Amino acid sequence: MLETYGSPRVGDKMFSKWFQEIYPNSFHPRVTHGKDPVPHLPPKDWAFEHIQTEVFYEGSLKKGYKVCNDENGEDNNCSNKYLIDGDVLDHVTYYDIDFSAVVVACQ
Repeated sequence: MLETYGSPRVGDKMFSKWFQEIYPNSFHPRVTHGKDPVPHLPPKDWAFEHIQTEVFYEGSLKKGYKVCNDENGEDNNCSNKYLIDGDVLDHVTYYDIDFSAVVVACQ
């Protein structure tokens, strides 16, 4: 299983379709957290799209998560509801782990 965290949009509509065709019966969660701004990049206006399926959690993982309905693009009840209101700290914190501290510790 391929799992990504805070992934940006990585291709266009054809890429997304191709990816789903290569892995038709596989679940590849695209985990998003809170107001992470990176999943909104590059802009959709530039013809970029996400691959399916987004798994979104608002705050602490203990509060639960939601498997989003992104069959027709992005689910406005998941990370897409924070299109403008981003928080960089949400990009470096996934599964309640502050990865900025981990990276600094590895230096």
